[in-house]
Amino acid sequence: MEDMIRMMADAPEEERKQMMTDRLKMFATMPEDQRVESISQLVTGFSKLPPKKREELIAGRTMIIANLSEDERKAVMVGRMKARMKVGPEISESDMALTEKAAMSLPDDQKMAFMASMDAVKAAMGGMMEKPAAPATPGVPEHHGKRMQLKGVFSKKYVCSVCGYKQAA
Repeated sequence: MEDMIRMMADAPEEERKQMMTDRLKMFATMPEDQRVESISQLVTGFSKLPPKKREELIAGRTMIIANLSEDERKAVMVGRMKARMKVGPEISESDMALTEKAAMSLPDDQKMAFMASMDAVKAAMGGMMEKPAAPATPGVPEHHGKRMQLKGVFSKKYVCSVCGYKQAA
């Protein structure tokens, strides 16, 4: 899998997109345990790439997942969430942060499809993959279930640490 990931990272964009689409569609049809193992290997392999390449591949993967059929999208997302246990929290959280960042930059229709499926998967799994939300602090807005950070010297804004969304303070 690592050789395939390195090859994909160095491939021209169209070839990379086709390779990733084929791989993700194949993952969606696998038995669950095999799907989780394959997605774990993919996420771990991505984590070993240089940051720019990793971000490009995760953005491409996110776009492709958003364009899969709903059933395929949910199958891959469930596998990804279950793979968290295999890859460990550091790799998983980095991958998820880059995935959410990429999802926020998708065209609205793709973003809505991606986020709706992700919300449905999280709800169906009982939120077992979510970190417990920090207790609400009066006056501090939350985004992605996390308190936003107050930033800025002259123009104060709250900023989401996951996707960079900004809100006036």
